[in-house]
Amino acid sequence: YKRQFSYCTSLTSVTIPDSVTSFGDRAFDHCTSLTSVTIPDSVTSFGKGAFSYCKSLTSVTIPNSVTSIDYSAFFGCSSLTSVTIPNSVTSIGDDAFSCCTSLTSVTIPNGVTSIGEQAFSGCKSLTSVTIPDSVTSIGKFAFRGCASLTSVTIPNSVTSIGDGAFASCTSLTGIRVTEGNSHYSSDASGVLFNKDKTTLVQCPGAFSGSYAIPDSVTSIGKFAFEGCTSLTSVTIPNSVTSIGSDAFQGCTSLTSVTIPDSVTSIGGWAFYYCTS
Repeated sequence: YKRQFSYCTSLTSVTIPDSVTSFGDRAFDHCTSLTSVTIPDSVTSFGKGAFSYCKSLTSVTIPNSVTSIDYSAFFGCSSLTSVTIPNSVTSIGDDAFSCCTSLTSVTIPNGVTSIGEQAFSGCKSLTSVTIPDSVTSIGKFAFRGCASLTSVTIPNSVTSIGDGAFASCTSLTGIRVTEGNSHYSSDASGVLFNKDKTTLVQCPGAFSGSYAIPDSVTSIGKFAFEGCTSLTSVTIPNSVTSIGSDAFQGCTSLTSVTIPDSVTSIGGWAFYYCTS
């Protein structure tokens, strides 16, 4: 069944009995007065959007029986300040904690292999995140708009990072890639590239001043400089042939750009909202 308690806006607490093994989709969706929930170890899975928009929920403990946090499970839980993810969890679904604007830190346990698209996007109070060496994929926009996030380390295990995974993280001073990673690398400025530095994947949002793109780069990725509000100038070398969509979106301090003759493709919204 779906939406068993959806929009029960006066419901303040709930204790789920040990006989329950799963929730239906959006089981407690928009229970806006729900402040606490006790989830027993019998529960092995949440339905999609199980606690989405539970705006009064301040903390949650996920039992060890749960192996995956499904799509939008805690989407928009804007009062959620802490969450305990057990070591049994292997995947964090798309939008799982998106727009949890009060969430300050999260430790992703060893054993998680995938972080879904927009999993933590818009978590504007998130100051730190630990990505374990079990994670192989970080989805598109996974941490987009995490405006308080200051640093990120990409471990050796990561083989796939989606477009804009760390876009508009305006306090992010650098993205560090461990030396043993076979798919990604970073430079002294904390800019993220693919391993051979032919694709510029992401510039950290707090980068300030001028940046010269290395001559090895042939493509500037989608959302690569999105939200770099202190970037004042960028040098694009003749090696670059393509500029991805939204690449410089919201670079409000960027006053001029010289695009070399080598560039044959510029994606949509590439310089959108470059107000200077």
